[in-house]
Amino acid sequence: MNIARKPETILQREQRLFIQGFIRLITAHLNAMFDLSSKASKRRFWLFIIFFFIVGFLLTLIHYPLSLWLAHIQDIFLYTLSPESYRATYTTGDPLSVLFTFAWKVFSDPRNLRLIFLLLAPYFISLQFAAIYLSDIFNLDNVSIARRHIHEVALGGADEAIRISKGEIAEESKQSPNYLIGGPGKVIVELDSAALFEKPDGSVRIIGPTDKEPDGKATIEGFERFREAIDLRDQTIELRDLDEKDRSIYSRSRDGIPISATDVRFRFSVIRGEETSALPYSFNEQAIEHIVYKALSVVTPRQESRSKYTFLWPNNMITLIRSELAKFMGRNELNKYFASIGSPETHTNARYEAELTNEVRNLLPLDVQPSGKNPAPAVSEFYPRSQIKEDLFGKFSASFNKIARDRGVQLDWINIGTWSSPVREIFGKHVDAWKIGQESAQLRSDDTLSNARTEAVLQKLSELIQDVPLGAYQQAKADGANQTAVKHMLLDDFKKQLVQARDLWTSKGEIPPADVEEALDIIFKVVGGIFTESASAKQRTRIDDDLDSSDNDEDAPLSIFG
Repeated sequence: MNIARKPETILQREQRLFIQGFIRLITAHLNAMFDLSSKASKRRFWLFIIFFFIVGFLLTLIHYPLSLWLAHIQDIFLYTLSPESYRATYTTGDPLSVLFTFAWKVFSDPRNLRLIFLLLAPYFISLQFAAIYLSDIFNLDNVSIARRHIHEVALGGADEAIRISKGEIAEESKQSPNYLIGGPGKVIVELDSAALFEKPDGSVRIIGPTDKEPDGKATIEGFERFREAIDLRDQTIELRDLDEKDRSIYSRSRDGIPISATDVRFRFSVIRGEETSALPYSFNEQAIEHIVYKALSVVTPRQESRSKYTFLWPNNMITLIRSELAKFMGRNELNKYFASIGSPETHTNARYEAELTNEVRNLLPLDVQPSGKNPAPAVSEFYPRSQIKEDLFGKFSASFNKIARDRGVQLDWINIGTWSSPVREIFGKHVDAWKIGQESAQLRSDDTLSNARTEAVLQKLSELIQDVPLGAYQQAKADGANQTAVKHMLLDDFKKQLVQARDLWTSKGEIPPADVEEALDIIFKVVGGIFTESASAKQRTRIDDDLDSSDNDEDAPLSIFG
């Protein structure tokens, strides 16, 4: 059976709204009174002082009734408002001074002083119990830190400040309640740092440099806890086997050879904010969150040392660099990134061989061909360091840059360092390949080609000297020829060489030098019996005289150009 409810009257509705509004008003005042802000704590301090004196006054009424207080107050009003007759009869002095003297007597009475402990004992007992409870929650070794925090939160005003510099809490601030427990309080953040604080509701607040804040301090709210600080400066890391933290990068090539990257150096930082920022080290707030909440920690299960959270945000970049280089070394064979002979060396070798062949052809007769070219070294696919840096860590490397952004860091510069392998035989071969590459680079210079040309000419001249005249002279002496026959044989050999040289110049469309023509003319006159019209009788007579005189003197030198 449904019973119809009586409609709410206007008076009932207003009463209901009044009661709800009054309850909300009381709740708002209580929230304001027990708020954890600095202003609320100062307000509570003055309310506590007023309450203390009120309760102390009520306790004094045990020994000094209220009538005595009212009598002294009455004297003040009568003395002020009554005619001169009352003042004349009031012989005890000024009634206001008398009231102060009476109040001092009341509060300094030993019977009343004993009651002060009744007021202060509950305060200190509750403070101590609350401090023990709070220190147990936050695992504090010193209860006095929790007691100081409660006193500041409740009545002190929370003006104590902690300092953050170079991405770390200052040493003098590590025993501060604001650091170990949380706000309310103040924080000073230097220009090179940023700090992340967590509010009681779990929301995040990032505080950058506080130089623009009042007094250079930022206010942290009640139980707003410090989480981590980040060094905003550029970080430079060098990975080499100096300690366990910064070891070289070890892996294996695709063909199973152990390989390491030594002396890898790189510079990185947090992701920067807008370039128009007035801060010397700008930062992106979301990047700070990623760095803090995606940080790696050391876990040591089943070991004597307990696992603990260790915030080392540079590991965000270090592990990423290690991973990328290790994967690159494992995906490729060793000869693709170790020192090897490549296309630059092959091209240089081919150019050098072509130029050297041309120089040799200039020195050889027409019917003699130069020896075959040296086979060019085989070219294998090779990744130079510049290409590795661009492919792995360049701005177009989508995979690396995405992971770096997710971790809140950015890479500014990297030097891959040196490849190394414990397999010494392989390492030695690649060192030889590197030397070949250096020698090929030297062969690219014009000075090297000029020196090679000069050496080839000198070598050919040396061969000619060995064959003519020394070779022909030795052969003639071995055959037992007389002096005149030896001279004629030498001249004949000289004639053949000069004729070949003249024909070589002529085949190239060049004019033979005048010295060569003149020498051939003289030799033809002597050896071949052919005297050109250009030869003078004086020259013929001088040559015949020289030949005749040389027949009489076997040791006389042969001279046909003198």
